[in-house]
Amino acid sequence: MPDSQEKVTYPLITVKEFLTHISKAELTLITGENGLNRKINRPRVQKLGLILAGFPEFIHKERVHLVGNTEICYLNKLSSEEKIKSLKPIFDLQISCLIVTKGLTPPEEMVTLAKESDTPLLSSPLRTTFVIQYISEGLQDILAPFVHKHGVLVDVFGVGVLMKGGSSIGKSETALDLIVRKHRLVSDDIIEIRKKGEILIGKAPDIAMGRMELRGLGIINISELFGIVALRDEKIIDLIVNLQPAQDFEDVDRLGIDEKFEEIMGVKIPSISLPVASGRNIANLLEIAASNLLLKRKGKYSAQEFVIKQRDRLKHRK
Repeated sequence: MPDSQEKVTYPLITVKEFLTHISKAELTLITGENGLNRKINRPRVQKLGLILAGFPEFIHKERVHLVGNTEICYLNKLSSEEKIKSLKPIFDLQISCLIVTKGLTPPEEMVTLAKESDTPLLSSPLRTTFVIQYISEGLQDILAPFVHKHGVLVDVFGVGVLMKGGSSIGKSETALDLIVRKHRLVSDDIIEIRKKGEILIGKAPDIAMGRMELRGLGIINISELFGIVALRDEKIIDLIVNLQPAQDFEDVDRLGIDEKFEEIMGVKIPSISLPVASGRNIANLLEIAASNLLLKRKGKYSAQEFVIKQRDRLKHRK
């Protein structure tokens, strides 16, 4: 179920920052330097084909906009007045920026309107396909929405396991036990979770990276104690494990047939709940949970196979 209290942050970047970060697109500024502080908040690139034909209502001004060979050829067939009529409604909307690909020369009217409206007009020598690819990939990372969650994120057999639970339940101690077993820590206590497409990627805030807080010992440095191989910079979250005191469990799922999920930023992640009690080795159980998830991805459902076999036996007895 979704967390109604999660506070999602949606990043923004300026066109000036965009020019710096998306270096693979080889962008240069033609005109509109006064508009470099305009904001971009969507990773998708919008081509202006339909909009140039007289449908400016379909424009999303917060996106990066682009014209390629088709659009430039279309504009070059128009008279100067027709070009202005086609382009002016776009620049009047105060779009974030406009890119001309393949090193094409933009029409004079486009340059003039961009300068008058302080709209950054950019050029790339690359083909349209590559420009869109590089921009989309770069902005997917930069503009990915994120939340901060309390918990511990570890890599167990390649499975990203997010441990949640109350204070003093033993999350950090369990993570330390897993590190001793050659698994890897991503983040302790606070996790920054970014949504990229339909996956969630967790990482540690810069100040907490590689560090863990253990009651009685204080802050320890994992890389200095166990080596850099004990850490991961980031990991896709594959499984959520809720650690709860055993006395708080009323109905424990003894078979594990029912699949449960938790939502973070609209993405559903498989989840399980484990009772914590004296004598229960939680690190062992997390290794089994991670292995079981890997088996399920291969179509092996142990609990369902057990139930099917039991039903078959009962039928034969009848």
